[in-house]
Amino acid sequence: MADTTTALKGVTIVWLSKTDLSNLNAGEGGGGNVTELKTYDNGRKPYASGQSVRHALREAIHRNNPGVFLCVPETPCTQVAECWLCDLFGFLNPKSGEGFDRRWSPIKVTPALGQIASDIVTDLLIRMSDKEREDKQTSDQRIAYVQMMANVYRVGLSLDVANVGKVVEPQYEGKGKNAEFKGWETTVEIGPEAKVERAVAVLDAIGGIADFAKQARNAASLAPDIFLASTHTRYSHRTLRALELDKKGEVKTDVLQVILQDLRDDDAEIFCGFTPGVVPNDDALTQLLEEFGVEMVNPIRALKNLIASVREARVE
Repeated sequence: MADTTTALKGVTIVWLSKTDLSNLNAGEGGGGNVTELKTYDNGRKPYASGQSVRHALREAIHRNNPGVFLCVPETPCTQVAECWLCDLFGFLNPKSGEGFDRRWSPIKVTPALGQIASDIVTDLLIRMSDKEREDKQTSDQRIAYVQMMANVYRVGLSLDVANVGKVVEPQYEGKGKNAEFKGWETTVEIGPEAKVERAVAVLDAIGGIADFAKQARNAASLAPDIFLASTHTRYSHRTLRALELDKKGEVKTDVLQVILQDLRDDDAEIFCGFTPGVVPNDDALTQLLEEFGVEMVNPIRALKNLIASVREARVE
C-alpha cells in the first residue's frame, strides 16, 4: 500500500514493448519516394523520438478523456487550472513585445529505443488510379517504399505528480535592473483530487499508447509488455535505468538488481507487469523480481494496481 504519512511526489515507469515490422517514426533523410526509418547505433536499431512518444501519449489521454484539452499545442491557451493539455504537456507561448509565457511539463519521457540489432525490411507500395485526359483514359502509377523493422522497444516516463496543476512564480519588487527577488508565490493550485485525476489519466493512457506513424498499414502498439514502475516520496528518475537489454536481447539482471535495491532503500513502492516471451531470460528476470518481493502480474492488472496506489496516496 502507498505511504500515507509522506506525500506522493512522483511516479516513474520504464517498459518494454515487442513489435512486429513497423515504422513508428519516419526520418527526414533520403527524400524522394522512400520513407526512412529513424535509427541509431550505426543504423542497426530503430527508435521513435521523445516528441513522437509524447504525441502518442497525448492522443491516448485525449481519446480517453474527451473535452479536457481546451486548445492545441500550436496555440496554447495557457490555462493550467482548466486545460489538461497546457498543464500536463507544458507550453511556450511568445507574446509580441512582452517575452513569453512558459510552463515546464510535469511529464518527462525518453525516446522509444529499439534494443535489438536487426535488418531493415523495405515495403513496396504501389498507388494506381485512372484519369481522364481529353477523351483518353490513362493510368497513373506511383511507387513508394517504407522501411520497417521488428524490435523490442524500451520506453521510460516520469510523472511529477506534485507539480500537476500547480504553478509557482517568482515575485519581484521593482522593475528592470532594480528588481529584487522577494520569494515564490503559488499562483495556480488545483488541489489533491484534481491532481490525482490527471495523474491517473496519464498512467491509464500508457496502457493504450499507439498513435505513431504509418498506423493505417503497419499498426503497432507501444503499450507495455514488461514494465517496472515505482512511486516516490521524493522526485526521482532512478527507475528509468531498469530493463536495459544486452546484445542477446536479455534483460541486464546485474543492473536491474542494483536499481531494485536503490528503490527499496528509497522506500519506493514497486509494480511489475509481465508478459512471457518478450526477452530470452524470462527465468532469470522473474527469479530476481521474486527475490525482491515484487509481485508479477499481467501488464493491465499491474497498471490498475499502480493506479489504485496513486488514488490511495496522500497528494499535496
